[in-house]
Amino acid sequence: MVIFLYTNKVCEHQAITCIKSMKPHLTDDIKVVYFTIGFISSFETKNLIKVPIPERNYPTFHYYKAELSLDVMKMFPDEQDFIFTDTDILFSHRMDFHKLKHNHNYALGVFGPHELPFIWSRDADGSNYQEYNEKLLMKYFNVEDKSVRYQWSCFYVFNRNCQEFFEEYTSMCKNEYLISRRKWYYPFHDETSFNVCIWKRGGTESLGFIFVNTHDINTVKLTEESAVADTRLGKNLDETGADWEYIHDSSKVLLYHGFKEEKSTNEVLDYLLCE
Repeated sequence: MVIFLYTNKVCEHQAITCIKSMKPHLTDDIKVVYFTIGFISSFETKNLIKVPIPERNYPTFHYYKAELSLDVMKMFPDEQDFIFTDTDILFSHRMDFHKLKHNHNYALGVFGPHELPFIWSRDADGSNYQEYNEKLLMKYFNVEDKSVRYQWSCFYVFNRNCQEFFEEYTSMCKNEYLISRRKWYYPFHDETSFNVCIWKRGGTESLGFIFVNTHDINTVKLTEESAVADTRLGKNLDETGADWEYIHDSSKVLLYHGFKEEKSTNEVLDYLLCE
C-alpha cells in the first residue's frame, strides 16, 4: 500500500503533523510518499519517501491530487492499493489503513457534514444572491443523476482498477476552458470533478462518515472518548447558518480534517499520540 500527500514549504508544518499522526498505524508494508512542491524537505521518519517536484500549472493546490494519483501508480507498478490524504488531517486511534482497501473502478471518498455543499456570492447589501454548485459540470459531461451522496476529496482510497478514473479526473483538472470558468464549473476546485467522475460511472460506494471537520481539541476528545451520534456542535457555522462540525457516529470516525493553525494542531497531535 502507498499513502501520498503533498505541500509547499509554507504549509509543511501541516504535512509533518499529518505524517506523525500516521505513525502508530503504519505497518512495514505501507509506504508514505511525500511530494514537496518547489522545495526539498529535511523531515525524516519511518516509511517515508520524499519526492521534490516543481510547481505545475494549476490555479490552486487542490488540482494537483488527480495527476499525482496517476504518478504514484506509475512509481509503484507492483502496488495495488493507494490512499491520498490532505495535509490538514490527523488520524484517530481507530485508523486501520488496510481495512479501507477496495476493488471498485473509481476512488472512494468521504461524506461531509452536508449533502450538497455549495459556494455563494452576493452584493454588500445582500442582493444578487448566487449559488455555485455541481450542476453545470454534470450537464457539461451529460451526467443526469447523482448515483451516490456527494463525497469530499480530502481523503480517498483507490487501486489499479481506477486508472481510467484518474485519467479522466486529471483531464478535467487540466481542461483550460473549464478552469477559466472554474467559479461556475469547479466551485469546490477539483472536488466537483471528482464527484462527477464517480457519478458518471454510476458509483454507489464511499468510505462514509469517517471524519469530523474540526480544529478543536475538545471536539476530538469528545469523538475519541464518547459515544456520539448524529450531532452538530454549533460552533462552526457559516453565513447561511450551516454547521460544518458534525459527528455522524463517533465509533466510525477515523480522521479529523481542518488543522491549519500550528499551535492547536500540535496540541491535538500530542493528544492522539498519547492514546
